[in-house]
Amino acid sequence: MKLELVLDEVDLPWSPAPDWVARLERLVTSAGPAEAVLQVVLTDDGTLHRHNRDFREVDEPTDVLSFSYLEGHEDHRAALLGGDAEVEPFLTDPHPPGEDVVAGQLLVSVPYVLRRGNVHQDSTEAEMTFMAVHGLLHVLGFDHYDDEGLAEMQNAERELMGRWSAAEREE
Repeated sequence: MKLELVLDEVDLPWSPAPDWVARLERLVTSAGPAEAVLQVVLTDDGTLHRHNRDFREVDEPTDVLSFSYLEGHEDHRAALLGGDAEVEPFLTDPHPPGEDVVAGQLLVSVPYVLRRGNVHQDSTEAEMTFMAVHGLLHVLGFDHYDDEGLAEMQNAERELMGRWSAAEREE
């Protein structure tokens, strides 16, 4: 899977360092189908608030929202994560042959995450990475609505964050 990182045109209180971007690219590349693209948009509370209200009917900002452009893929989530399945059969819209496919988009409110603090990881960089990992898993069909789904998602999060930590130690 390829990473497309977008810094929204708003004043953000944190911007990613080049080494963070490179590690996140390697992490995303190690997960998911090779022909797929994951867009990660770093933005603000207002953007997340609007999208949360419009798409989830929750009238408040949040840390991360995931938009998957795949349908009927939930039973294939492990194969998609492992890169053992293609996204083509699950696309909601057709795309030109031979071109990379945007599998999904994540919106991350940088101010929200910073204000909330590091609740999942021990540094801002790792917390931002966790937001991307969590969103990526949602795009690929993972969810946490029941105990079984939660356990499966948490195991995948730990495995991907372990890759992140290993890459960080290598630098």
